[in-house]
Amino acid sequence: MPETNTRPLLLSKIAPTPLTVGRFLRSARDDLGLEVLAGEKWLDRQIEEPIMYRPSFALAGFYEFFAFRRLQVLGRAERAYLQTLSSEERCSRWQALLKYDVPGIILCWPDGEQWEGEILQLAEQAGIPVLGTRRESLEVFKIGALHLHELSAPRASVHGTLVDVGGVGVLLEGPPGIGKSETALGLIRRGHALIADDRTLLSRDTHGKLIGTAPEQVRGYMELRGLGFLHVATLFGIASVKLETQLDLIVSLRLCTNEDDIDRIGSDIQKCDILGVPIQRLTIPVAAGRDFVNVVETAAATYKMRQSSMDVAAILDAQIIAHNQTVEQAK
Repeated sequence: MPETNTRPLLLSKIAPTPLTVGRFLRSARDDLGLEVLAGEKWLDRQIEEPIMYRPSFALAGFYEFFAFRRLQVLGRAERAYLQTLSSEERCSRWQALLKYDVPGIILCWPDGEQWEGEILQLAEQAGIPVLGTRRESLEVFKIGALHLHELSAPRASVHGTLVDVGGVGVLLEGPPGIGKSETALGLIRRGHALIADDRTLLSRDTHGKLIGTAPEQVRGYMELRGLGFLHVATLFGIASVKLETQLDLIVSLRLCTNEDDIDRIGSDIQKCDILGVPIQRLTIPVAAGRDFVNVVETAAATYKMRQSSMDVAAILDAQIIAHNQTVEQAK
């Protein structure tokens, strides 16, 4: 089945906010049970590489491949090793580590035995924040990596209304006044959920999927010409609004003067590239009397059907070809 690339959406890439130890702390505090042990005044230190590193070799004195731009995580093994050293040698190893100006350190003590105070004093003197948790270091790596990725993921803003239609994230886009919000309202009344109206924020997650949400200030609100702003959850119930959803399908509403521009069969799959992720895109002509709510619902159902490897256009095309071949053979 042929694929064609349509023009890219007019979207604005959002400049990344500097990733600091403080931002990571606010994001992962609850999931990891983090607390500040030292260097609270320096939580604005920037994490240049959004990944975690275990400095075991560095503590042993080998710094040739030391990833000092990352958050440093120390667990039971590092603590057990340091305890084999004298107090003077332990301080010397810590001072050598801190000279590399690491962004921050996370200390794990799942067994309940806290780290030595001298380590925290040296970090405080060096101006390096130290966070602590009772979680296992492996758990810190797993959960912390997700938070670091989310905080540093590419982001963009697109003009359009995002709706969860039966589990399919559908972005309604088109010129102002063409009926995006009205279509979304009809979908909400049919039991589907609003994610964002008029402006949708998109980010790429760890699985390479696009996740859409609304700007925090207008989350849960819609604007309809003639009615003004509506609070969707108040009018239609809490289930009518969702915080976020994966973007699966773009439905472009547009005035069409040339019927030849419209795919009437459904075999021409258009795709739009957003933040490096290809998203299927349909162009729906706007005309008086068309029920766009039904059209978008059907588009979402068709998308799910195609994801299950059932393509009606391809099946119909094969049937027509087979029929024509039978007719030709019968002549």
